[in-house]
Amino acid sequence: MAKAFRPVNTNTLWAAVGVRTLRRRGLTHVVISPGSRSTPMAAAFAEEAGVQVTVALDERSAGFIALGIAKATHRPAALLCTSGTAVANYLPAVIEARMSATPLLVLSADRPAELRECHSGQTIRQNDLYGSYPVWTTEAAAPSTSPRLLRHWRQTLVDAWQRSQGPLAGPVHLNLPFRDPLTPSEAEPGFKLPVGFDLESFTDLPACPVVHSYVTSFSVAEALPKTPRGVIVAGPQHFEDRDDSAQALLELSLFTGWPILADGASTLRGDLASSGRLISAYDLILRDSGEARALAPEAVVVIGPLPTSKALRTWLEKADAPTLLIGRPGENTDPTHARWSRIDGAIASTGIKLTEQKSAYLTSWRKRQRTARTRLDKLVAGERLFEGGIISRLDQALGMHDRLFVGSSMPIRDLEWFYHPSGPGPEILSNRGANGIDGTVSTALGASLDGRRTVLLCGDLAFLHDSNALLSAYGHPGDLTVVVINNQGGGIFNHLPVAGHARFEQLWGTPQATDLGRLCAAHRVRHDLAEGWASFRRLLEVRGKGVRVIELRTDREADAAWRLRSFRKRTA
Repeated sequence: MAKAFRPVNTNTLWAAVGVRTLRRRGLTHVVISPGSRSTPMAAAFAEEAGVQVTVALDERSAGFIALGIAKATHRPAALLCTSGTAVANYLPAVIEARMSATPLLVLSADRPAELRECHSGQTIRQNDLYGSYPVWTTEAAAPSTSPRLLRHWRQTLVDAWQRSQGPLAGPVHLNLPFRDPLTPSEAEPGFKLPVGFDLESFTDLPACPVVHSYVTSFSVAEALPKTPRGVIVAGPQHFEDRDDSAQALLELSLFTGWPILADGASTLRGDLASSGRLISAYDLILRDSGEARALAPEAVVVIGPLPTSKALRTWLEKADAPTLLIGRPGENTDPTHARWSRIDGAIASTGIKLTEQKSAYLTSWRKRQRTARTRLDKLVAGERLFEGGIISRLDQALGMHDRLFVGSSMPIRDLEWFYHPSGPGPEILSNRGANGIDGTVSTALGASLDGRRTVLLCGDLAFLHDSNALLSAYGHPGDLTVVVINNQGGGIFNHLPVAGHARFEQLWGTPQATDLGRLCAAHRVRHDLAEGWASFRRLLEVRGKGVRVIELRTDREADAAWRLRSFRKRTA
């Protein structure tokens, strides 16, 4: 028998209505940063059956944990913090959520209006703190027993839930002022429940499924120029229904006869690997200026943001072909400034059975793909423990029911260059909205909370930059393996022209000498050092609840020189 709801103060009533409303809309996860002013909401979340509560001490880490949950579950996760600078620490995660169209509910507790602008403790200007990055931001009314204000509070949360998911999906920020008393057990003089109030019936809301905008592969094909020399470019994105998305792109390729150039971080490389339409080695192919000219397209369709590859972006910019963008409503995702038009929405399959259309252009791409793949396979076949070889070993170790989270900087570029699966591989996630290293470990930690085996590949700087994520590793119920490429600095800077500067190591190399084993031991996290590929393969076989770290030590300068020799642009 359910316990009778008998609050003894206004804040407890208000928080119960808020939390029950969110749970009934579909909220399953909340990440709470401990604090005082958020006590009413924190206590209500802890009492709500069906809502999983994760407590994270560091607010910046907490923001990315919630981001990872939302990326993995395709639905909003909630963030809750106290007032003051705690709110400001969510900003990097809010930015990434907006740039990657990830639904997030940020609930910031605040002092009431009479305690602002008067140097009351732990009080800053929280309204509109995140600027233009939330898709919606507002302040709730101060808690009240007024039935009208309770209804307003309930529907504000319904509105926030809807807005976070689309059509322009992203973070929503609700600022929540609370007066004392904050503790649920502290009686408030004169408090009375509204006459006839029943929490269950008050939060019994009609079903309201989230409706997404879709455009079929046939509709896209009809909007494209009728030419055999076109390409379908799929960027780093995460599809809610990977099977339908892969089928939709395959249909578009069959409708048009065009090849599909898919970023490694889109999951489509594996799902379309056996289709005969996928080109995964385009970066290596297009580094040859003669090949790039021979393959110049007459039309382009881009699904989502552009891939990471600079060679591909340069090639598209030089081609200046008519381009159709398929993606988020109202957002320009083309930094090359091509002659584009846009269809807002996600691409969906038609289910129509199609026969393959071939063209000399497609055949030419396939031939070059085979040659490039042969070359890449030889490059990673050696026994030397170098950074580029890690991707192929992960491909061998992970199946389609696993998840691979890839950090920014060199790991995402290694994925672009060396990830060429022969069939469906793991679900791939990344923070490629703002492309920063912020919160890399925390995001992967949050994603793994669904129990799915998750492997994070990141560099040593990304790991250290987010080492506070290890505070949340103790008792972690998910399955997370963190693979850290430790080259004792920022490897990506070795590939930039500034690498020849006299003060390179001081200003850009970011040298570090942290003992990662001791850092992990301080947090009671398992740490293993892979001495070679055989050792690495064995360590990847370890799975189960918890967080474990595999460290691979590489030579930053030697690897940079190897890449330069292997991928030097060729001219014709």
